[in-house]
Amino acid sequence: MEKKKNIEYKNGMVFACGPPIRSGGYKNWNWCRRCASIWQKDQVRCGTCNQVCRAKSKNNPNSPSSRRTRKEADAYRIKNLLDLREWERERDGR
Repeated sequence: MEKKKNIEYKNGMVFACGPPIRSGGYKNWNWCRRCASIWQKDQVRCGTCNQVCRAKSKNNPNSPSSRRTRKEADAYRIKNLLDLREWERERDGR
């Protein structure tokens, strides 16, 4: 049994993980994370639960935090904390 590939997407259709890429994804649709329904871009609030819809994907490959590994992120955080402590010591005159 094959899946239908010519689905006609409409406002209020429910998709658990956001608008399908085949339908145009977040370029054409907003997605309500509360009731998991999709709405056209001109509609900012969900027609079912009146919540503000997500307008773009959470995944952003251009974000600096998404390009770091866990080890690199931890090293960066530790370096910043040590630098902050040093700055506080100098400020307090210790």
